[in-house]
Amino acid sequence: MKNPFTTLSTKTVYRNPWIRVREDQVIRPDGTEGIYGVIESKDSVVVGAVNDAGQVYLIHSFSYPAQSWQWELPGGGSDGEEILLASKRELAEETGIVARDWQELGSVRVCDGLMTERMHILLATNLEHAARPVSDDHGLIADGRFFAFEEVQAMVADGRIDEGQSIAALYFIEKRLAKKAAS
Repeated sequence: MKNPFTTLSTKTVYRNPWIRVREDQVIRPDGTEGIYGVIESKDSVVVGAVNDAGQVYLIHSFSYPAQSWQWELPGGGSDGEEILLASKRELAEETGIVARDWQELGSVRVCDGLMTERMHILLATNLEHAARPVSDDHGLIADGRFFAFEEVQAMVADGRIDEGQSIAALYFIEKRLAKKAAS
């Protein structure tokens, strides 16, 4: 289908090393003129590290925008790297875990009405613990540990996990683990 918007002009209103914010002058599908703000960012990765007992590793990290500590899956920006390399880097930096087996489970758009970013979801298995390296997390990760998947589901249900990217990734991971258990 054809794009129902007509873009008249585009200008960058803000830029830093991670994002570019642009403002487009548009004609909307109903014929009125207006603006549309778009945040352009590189794709991201989120990793479900699952051990042999079927437990998933979560980190307890501080979200500056939310101004709160939260449990979430490890992950972050791809920094323009190939998705598998970025996933291995993020998992090692945030957890000290190295995985021998990787599967890309899918991808989702992070905030469809506002951002260009696509988040790639990977499953990491056959895990080994190495020392967590000193990373650039600036003390934003306070803890990390394995949780039974049932407990993680309860954490989502009661709001202890309310970070959308982790919730989307947990859906993909749950479906993959269920498929594996059924076969």
